Amino acid sequence: MRYEKIILGGMVFVSFYMLFWLWFFAAPDAQKNIQNKQLAVYSYPVSAKNDTSVLGAQTSVGVLPQSFEIAIEPRRQFYNLSCEFAAASGIIYHFTSNPNFAVANESIAEKTLINDVVVSKNPNVGLRMGDTASLEDIYTNLNQKFGGSDYYGIHAPPFFDIFTGYNLVSKPIYINDSTVSSIKQAISSGHLVMAWIKIGYEKPIDDSLSYGTVKIIKGEHAVIISGYDENGVTVMDPGIGAKRYIDYSSLLDASSFFPIPFLEVYRSTYSQTSDLIIGIDTPTEINRSVPKIYVENGAGDVGVANQMRDILKDFGYNVVGLGNADNFDYENVSIETKKDFSDFSYILKKDLKVASFIVATSSADLTDNSNEDIIVIVGK
Repeated sequence: MRYEKIILGGMVFVSFYMLFWLWFFAAPDAQKNIQNKQLAVYSYPVSAKNDTSVLGAQTSVGVLPQSFEIAIEPRRQFYNLSCEFAAASGIIYHFTSNPNFAVANESIAEKTLINDVVVSKNPNVGLRMGDTASLEDIYTNLNQKFGGSDYYGIHAPPFFDIFTGYNLVSKPIYINDSTVSSIKQAISSGHLVMAWIKIGYEKPIDDSLSYGTVKIIKGEHAVIISGYDENGVTVMDPGIGAKRYIDYSSLLDASSFFPIPFLEVYRSTYSQTSDLIIGIDTPTEINRSVPKIYVENGAGDVGVANQMRDILKDFGYNVVGLGNADNFDYENVSIETKKDFSDFSYILKKDLKVASFIVATSSADLTDNSNEDIIVIVGK
């Protein structure tokens, strides 16, 4: 019965996309002559939006080829709402030839990546997929209707870590007067670009979380940019499992809603390092100073809690007190949060990794009446 629902949901999803793309694009022979057709998006001011000067921008590295295309295998997403994981799977397979990410193994590939992210109401932190209690719930909800706000998807920031795990470097490309040049430079260098675009007429909404608000872009979708010419880009769209063409103006309009609209991805023989960011974490837009953090000594060594307090303060966290843990047998670092502050575990793990600490465990078991929002326990 579950597979019948998956098949039915997939047919509905593909039908929607076929109708959309038939409306959006001309016939294949005429695609590259379309320059004025726009994605249906809600307009609000962003840098470079409707600025035709970006179409002729050039990078400082020299004259780029007028057109360039990277051959990648088309693939169609396994679930209605798993476009980001299908796109990432395609990029990983292109650069690594890992058989688990081959087109024939799309279900395995997507599940592998889905299992590597957390579930969160903040798509800049994890997968926004309703109130899920298990992996099976996630897989079921991934076949909900496209274009919603609760059953939604995931933005770019978590993919930094995902790609790093496969020895791939990912760099953000933002929307400004050099966006088109940056995309051209990436593609002509043999790099792929994962892009987030908005489809449909729904307006973005601001969803309130315990520590702020997050923008939800109904109609959020992810594609791979694999080629370009002077008028637009070629994308591999996992929604229909085929290549399509998007002119630059439409691409910029469709991606302008996302905090990180594009990720340039390429293979590297070097480890990717993290930049030290203090205060508000730029990719996730999470303010480190919001939660009250209590640091506990779980090792028994004098000064370890003080050292952790100073490190966390350097990152911009609000440390409200120090004390001893219930025992001195803790290993590495443990993080306990209130449920409403569980997203901060994601940021803390990244920050403590930069500071050469290992987070052994994390949980959201602190009670709501606790005086602190987060407890960080420093072990041996």
